[in-house]
Amino acid sequence: MTRRGKLLGLGVLALPLFAVLTGCHDSMTQNAQHDAQTEAAREQDCANPQWKAANLGLWYNICSGQQH
Repeated sequence: MTRRGKLLGLGVLALPLFAVLTGCHDSMTQNAQHDAQTEAAREQDCANPQWKAANLGLWYNICSGQQH
């Protein structure tokens, strides 16, 4: 295989790898944002006495380990 052929082969392999890695980075950022929003909503629900009364089973499973 010639030097040019090797470089072309590396380029063909590098392009999909680059696409996968940059795609993963975006989804990790989105997941972190979603996790933060979910955590904030959970904390708000756990602190709400009306939500606790309406969802007592969920409250014990999700919130009982928190100090309120």
